[in-house]
Amino acid sequence: MSVGSSLQEMRKSAGFTVDQLAARTRIPATVIEDLERDNFSTCGGPTYARGHIRTISRICGVGDSEVLIAFESQTIPLSKSIRDLLNDNSATPAIKERKPISWKALSGVAAGLAVFGIVGALIFSSTNENSIDQSVVSNSTNSNQSNGAVAEVKKGVEVELIGVNGLSWVAVNDSTGATQFSGRIRQGESRTFSDNQLLYVVIGNAGAIKLKVNGEDLGVPGRVGEVVRLEFGPQASNNQG
Repeated sequence: MSVGSSLQEMRKSAGFTVDQLAARTRIPATVIEDLERDNFSTCGGPTYARGHIRTISRICGVGDSEVLIAFESQTIPLSKSIRDLLNDNSATPAIKERKPISWKALSGVAAGLAVFGIVGALIFSSTNENSIDQSVVSNSTNSNQSNGAVAEVKKGVEVELIGVNGLSWVAVNDSTGATQFSGRIRQGESRTFSDNQLLYVVIGNAGAIKLKVNGEDLGVPGRVGEVVRLEFGPQASNNQG
């Protein structure tokens, strides 16, 4: 059921006409009619719409939490990336603009590297052949061992999101910062995402989504109406909130 349908049903259940509700709430009748049509632009924007929803719910004697959750899910700007959404809510610091690199500084670094290279060449040329051979063998062995260890450590992550209780907005970013998904998951729907390093997940209604990570059932990550931010994978810092 949409927000507008919920408001209309709420008003009728309380026994009010549009004009009667307008008189009780001091909200113009035309605005109430638009809200019941899911038109939130004429009331002044999302902030005013939330205030009107709370007022109407209070006058009708109904809790506003479910309607507000539906409002957020119905009106959240899905065209934005996950980072834009988080920055809008001051959840992440804005990315600082990088200053251009000075060519003068680069030339100084290059000169220093050149001197270092000449000194290094003189030192290596003074070593005997046996030492070089032993070093090559030792480095080759260590390299093979290191490569084997690195290959064993690499492990990706797979996250399955399952709608279990109503509707929730969800966004998923991978280790490159790309948005794999930004949209709504309804009850009975499921979506699976994977990355070789990191998945960053934002859930707008934590009580509506069940998590499975690499096949392990983690249940729902929070309460109905709660927004949670989660990281999964070898690079995850296990932050939540």
